[in-house]
Amino acid sequence: MHDLAVIDWIIVAAYFAVILFVGIWFGRKEKSTSDFFVGGRNISWLPVLGSIVATEVSAATFLNLPGVGFTGNMTYLQMTIGSVLARFMIASVFLTAFYAANCYSIYQYLSERFGRRTQLAGAGFFIVTRLIASGIRLLIATTGVSLILDIGFLPCLLVFTLISLAYTSSGGIKAVIYTDCIQAVVFISGGILVTAFLLNELGLAQILELGREAGRFETFRFTPAESGVAAWFNDSSLFFVALAFGFLSTSAALGTDQDLTQRMLTCKKAEDAKRSVVLSGFFALAIAALFLFVGAAVYAYYHVNGGDGLPMTGDAVNSNKIFAYFIANALPPGLKGVLLVGALAAAMSSLDSAMAALSSSVVMDFFKPLLRNDWSEAQWVRLSRVMVGVFAVVLFFIAFSLKDIEQSFLWLSFKIAGIPYSVLLGVFLLGTLSKKGNDKANIIVMFSGVILVSVGLWAVENDHLHVAWQWILFFGTGWTVFVGALCKNQTSPAPPYTQSL
Repeated sequence: MHDLAVIDWIIVAAYFAVILFVGIWFGRKEKSTSDFFVGGRNISWLPVLGSIVATEVSAATFLNLPGVGFTGNMTYLQMTIGSVLARFMIASVFLTAFYAANCYSIYQYLSERFGRRTQLAGAGFFIVTRLIASGIRLLIATTGVSLILDIGFLPCLLVFTLISLAYTSSGGIKAVIYTDCIQAVVFISGGILVTAFLLNELGLAQILELGREAGRFETFRFTPAESGVAAWFNDSSLFFVALAFGFLSTSAALGTDQDLTQRMLTCKKAEDAKRSVVLSGFFALAIAALFLFVGAAVYAYYHVNGGDGLPMTGDAVNSNKIFAYFIANALPPGLKGVLLVGALAAAMSSLDSAMAALSSSVVMDFFKPLLRNDWSEAQWVRLSRVMVGVFAVVLFFIAFSLKDIEQSFLWLSFKIAGIPYSVLLGVFLLGTLSKKGNDKANIIVMFSGVILVSVGLWAVENDHLHVAWQWILFFGTGWTVFVGALCKNQTSPAPPYTQSL
């Protein structure tokens, strides 16, 4: 184990104590599914903003984005600009529809708009996607913390899971939102403090000089590196491709994923939820820029001080592990504890919200429509807590099973989540922007879209199709919207099931 000073252990212990106290305190007295899943729809926009930032940024930004800045450049920010733009569409289109439907799970909206089959398909896609994507997020954070402490992956993973389970199962979405706010402050502060340390060690001028020489500060790419028409379609870092992908992926994540959308449904009014989601985009852009700069500064640090012993994969520095290695080996006592707590916060903000969202979707989309007249609210809350525990176990085993993957965790999560995301976005756009669509036909369109996108991504990954992989996701959304719109409209939609608050 890497030696930690007493001050580092005090910081870690204080963090765990505060998180457990806040989570249990704010989540007490949960007596109904309204309390457990949407906080009684009585939470102000500022905590919701903090929770969105914490969940969206999470481990992928704190531990993996500096690796992108260390080994690559800042073209990732092009995607973040598209992400900011997407939030205006989410606020004006999706949140308006969800609040009008008065639902706990956004897939209940699909039931009202199309019918029960589309709701079940949408919820099913979400569950599979969120399990894999959150498993990867948990993997990122656990890998980083185990490297910082030089202890086994398994004990780290077990601690994260048990503590997150303790307050999430007790307090539901309110516990998630208020603990996420603390976690967001922790890892943003960690990014600012490590930037100050690097500036003090090297000076801004030296960081900028070394970074420019290595191409680390390239931000915009308007023309492909190669010549020819095909190059415009197979370079994923081109501005218009990255911008469009940022718009699409954020629209899908914040508009069709219960994990991120659930906290927006806790606001008193739709206007409050809209304010939170729009402002979160500007925070996300600033935070991404901060951690990319940290990666470039860490590159300069090792260029000056030598890079013997850096984590390698073949002949290249392992971008998944470089920032955790830097925390463990370069930071002084106190600051090391703060950054370790930042990694812990990143892990737990990924896990708690996923458990809450998965529980809400299973209970509200699958169980409650079948048994809604037979159970009391107390029984539903107990079942919801049980499902939080079930999904904690499932996420634990997914993260453990993926621990030996060497591909960049950041882009792996985008690719895996993008398969059903693209189709989900298509069906929500069809539902909110048109009067077209058919409940039975939607099932065929959605599943065929997933198959086509999966085959397309496989072809790109194995060099059978020479285009940027993001184009395949655009195709999945377009397929769902346009083919769904061509299907014969249903004359009488299935009776909607929406839970009144």
